[in-house]
Amino acid sequence: EPSENLREILQNVAKPHGVSNMRKLGHLNNFIKLLCSVSHHVENFGFTYEEIIICLRLALLNEAKEVRAAGLRSLRYLIRDTTVLQKVLRLQVDYLIARCIDIQQSNEGERTQALRLVRKTKIITINATLFPTSIANSLIAVGTDGLQERDRMVRAAIAIICELALKNPEVVARRGGLSTILKSVIDCQLSRINEALITTVLHLLNHPRTRQYVRVDIELEQILAPFTDFHYRHNADTAEGQVKEDRESRMLSSRMAIVAAFRSWSGIIHLCKAGNSGIQSLIGLLCIPNVEVRKGLLEVLYDIFRLPVPIITQDFTEALLSVDPARCQDTWRLSDGFVAAEAKVVLPHRARSRPDLMDNYLAFVLSAFISSGLLEGLVEVITSNDDSLAIRATILLGELLHMANTILPHSHSHHLHCLPTLINMAASFDIPQEKRLRASVAVNNLKRFHEKKKNGLKPRSLYLDHIIRKSMSSHSRRESHSRSHRDIYVIKDTEEALMMNLRDSHILNHKQNLEWNWLLIATILKWPNVNLKNNKDEQMHKFVRRLLYFYKPSSKLYAGLALDHNKARQLTVVGCQFVEFLMDSDEDGHGYLEDLVRDMVSWLSLSLGLKPERCLQSNGLLTTLSQHYFLFLGTLSAHPQGVKMLEKCGLFQCLLNLCSLKNQDAVLKLVVATLDYSRDGLARVVLSKILTAATDPCRLYATKHLRVLLRASVEFFSSWGMELLVTQLHDHNKVISMEALDILDEACEDKANLHALIQLKPALSHLGDKGLLLLLRFLSIPKGFSYLNERGYVSKQMEKWHKEYNLKYVDLIEEQLNEALTTYRKPVDGDNYVRRSNQRVQRPNVYLPVHLYAQLVHDKTGCHLLEAHSVVPDLSYTVRSPMLDTWEGIKHLKAALWALGNIGSSNWGLNLLQEENVIPDILALAQHCEVLSVRGTCMYVLGVISKTRQGCEVLKQYGWDAVRHSHRTLWPITPEEVDTQLTSELSSVPSTLSLNSESTSSRHNSESESQPNLSDMYILDDDKYDVLDPSDEPSFCLHSKPVKDRSPLTILASTRFVRARFLNSLSLPSKKLRSTSDP
Repeated sequence: EPSENLREILQNVAKPHGVSNMRKLGHLNNFIKLLCSVSHHVENFGFTYEEIIICLRLALLNEAKEVRAAGLRSLRYLIRDTTVLQKVLRLQVDYLIARCIDIQQSNEGERTQALRLVRKTKIITINATLFPTSIANSLIAVGTDGLQERDRMVRAAIAIICELALKNPEVVARRGGLSTILKSVIDCQLSRINEALITTVLHLLNHPRTRQYVRVDIELEQILAPFTDFHYRHNADTAEGQVKEDRESRMLSSRMAIVAAFRSWSGIIHLCKAGNSGIQSLIGLLCIPNVEVRKGLLEVLYDIFRLPVPIITQDFTEALLSVDPARCQDTWRLSDGFVAAEAKVVLPHRARSRPDLMDNYLAFVLSAFISSGLLEGLVEVITSNDDSLAIRATILLGELLHMANTILPHSHSHHLHCLPTLINMAASFDIPQEKRLRASVAVNNLKRFHEKKKNGLKPRSLYLDHIIRKSMSSHSRRESHSRSHRDIYVIKDTEEALMMNLRDSHILNHKQNLEWNWLLIATILKWPNVNLKNNKDEQMHKFVRRLLYFYKPSSKLYAGLALDHNKARQLTVVGCQFVEFLMDSDEDGHGYLEDLVRDMVSWLSLSLGLKPERCLQSNGLLTTLSQHYFLFLGTLSAHPQGVKMLEKCGLFQCLLNLCSLKNQDAVLKLVVATLDYSRDGLARVVLSKILTAATDPCRLYATKHLRVLLRASVEFFSSWGMELLVTQLHDHNKVISMEALDILDEACEDKANLHALIQLKPALSHLGDKGLLLLLRFLSIPKGFSYLNERGYVSKQMEKWHKEYNLKYVDLIEEQLNEALTTYRKPVDGDNYVRRSNQRVQRPNVYLPVHLYAQLVHDKTGCHLLEAHSVVPDLSYTVRSPMLDTWEGIKHLKAALWALGNIGSSNWGLNLLQEENVIPDILALAQHCEVLSVRGTCMYVLGVISKTRQGCEVLKQYGWDAVRHSHRTLWPITPEEVDTQLTSELSSVPSTLSLNSESTSSRHNSESESQPNLSDMYILDDDKYDVLDPSDEPSFCLHSKPVKDRSPLTILASTRFVRARFLNSLSLPSKKLRSTSDP
């Protein structure tokens, strides 16, 4: 009988004498087993909860730590709901639990059980408002001083304090727990933990109900102290010899925390508030000649703007190369991501109609920093005595100017490139010569930086370069071909000159292949009108035979060279030219060419039927130039004659046989990456077989390569590439099917691809929410709308989005933003554990996910459907009467905002918003909402609304300015009405600037009176605005108002275009939010 068993257990546990500690331990363990077997029905016990708790309480007073640990464990199993917890607290057991936490550090088992009990008491199905202050005091004590005492429980205690701060901030704040959290931030050099700690405080700042517990000016700005206090000591008892090392570690922690703070809206708004803000304190430090602080602060700025940090060097070129996104990376090796990984970095995303939300965020932060004098601060570092810091600051200045030109409105970036401070320093003879020379060097370096940006990203590998060149149109190819002729051939086209070059190349009389003049050989192979058909000279044939022998795999001359050989690239390029030369030579060259191809095919056939250890992959393919033979084959596959030659020599049959073999991953990757697919033929058959019949890694790589072909604009991709991608959606490996789905999503940015996909009528329901979002894209064109509407799909989706999908959309978009801005990583399928990574993607993109309403408003029919369901009035009501007291209410408000933003992304939808007059309400929320994350959502939403020219004009009426060009427009044209306004504004900008201490103080004085204003971004549709490039991307918009007081230091940012109220509108509201629709 359970009651009898329980009686015996409690009697033995409560006896002060006569029962050994080992027996008490056994009885406590039996108590847990009994609880698990009879559930928690008090009638089964025969005792009240009070009686059980009183008996168990005695175990916590036992002298043996094992018994106390078992008692804590028993209590943890007993407490299942608020009622039991209240009884435990009424009997003052919490003081005994606190005693167990505070007990000597060696009792780790007991303290672990106490912490597990505390955590469960607070979180799992228990009321956090009942959390006892006695335990909170103990946890905070451990968290505050545990590190000095080398307490191993300190991190666990801080983690519980953070969780408690989210559930019951009052008890933490009143006991000084927030100071403990912020102290721990400066103690922690692990980015994931550091970010979690500072985010806890930022979460409290987000909502007015919890904001009262944080003393912003004192507590949040503690994270700046290691930078702003030159005599900072985290612990007063730090030994003199360890002060420097301790300071470096504190600055690292502070750097992580500052960056994390600028990743959240509450952090940005509080650090950029009017008056003596954190951002002004940081930028002011750049003007103080402290190398250590300047170096740390530059790294902070690089991190905030998601830019790679250059290596420390005094050579500008070396520093510039170290941050080149197209520099060779380990993940681009054949054994890793290969060409697919490189193309994802080098080739731009196809997004045309969807804004990149990261641009909204970066433009907002960039505007705040520029208006606080960042550019002038960087000029001070550039002209300082430290060369390596000056180079870092120059590159940062160049990146920020380039970013400003791309994502800020013309009115906010037109004056930045003048850089009057730097130019005047370089031209003035009133300053020391050394400083003048440094300014001149910086100006020249910025010019070199601009040239590099203007040239754009170039493919690093020969494989990607091969794909891009082969995918060019025939006209472009002819143009580049003729250009290369003009560049190379400076020698007169004469027989004597050709013979002289043959002789000087040393190929006819020198056996050392690598000592041949390969530059001259390349010139001969590209010589106009020279081939074996026109030139029967024996010396020419000897030249060809020598080259043929060098390149044949069987000779092992070219094939045996290492991949990193200093002539590797040149030899491969000449090899491809040699293949083209033989192809152009008709019958005379085809014999030589067939000999070379047959030799390559027999070399490739070595893998067929051999053991894995003897295959190509195990015999130098990964490390020697033999892998470049596939470029020769790819060059041939791009020409009709070459395809016939490959077919004649049996290459395609050999490749098809390789597809079904194991351990051929490297070979098949090379095949996929080099064959030309622009014509219908056997190359596409080989690709199709690899996509369906090869091993999982090969199928995945081949699927990823389809994205490369898409971005490289291979001809007629819509007619064959889309079909291959749809086939991959049904792959049994979910990773492959989801990769194909992601590529299809990008491909549908092109109307031709979208039409092709609708024609294929793919099944997408098995792919979950992502499949649903792709299917919704059908609605953006009449053909797709009719297809789905006939099946009753549209009406069902209207109902689902109204009930649940609008809310799910908020989760989807915020998860993507979190993943881009923080160390958060989505859990792997089937795994509940949220994985995190210290590796940050340098410049992630967050393209706006597909929304039902955004697709419907592309056509008048869809707009009528939204009107019939009264969608806009219902959403507008939510915006005008927000329920900000609960997180559920806030989520509903965000869902309504995103829905309205997506509706306003087209001219049809924008008319619906104007009829409802809801845009002023969104603007009011953006500037005055007391929940700061809602302001952030409004910023993104206004960016989506200003996606069209009409949207820009509507926002312009309310004083918001916007970029009028696409990101990919290299030389944008400013509309006349903007340009006229700017001409008068530019005339008021002084021609000289000074950077003395007096100007610095005047900057602070003027900035306390005039602060910048809220901002936003947009994308223009290519069919709405004739000035735009076909690829449209987001831009940034700001309010404008005259500035009363201009200081010399901030003149670049304080023209009328940078609103005086920019950061004023970010400061916390003193009045309640207006719910009217007044502008």
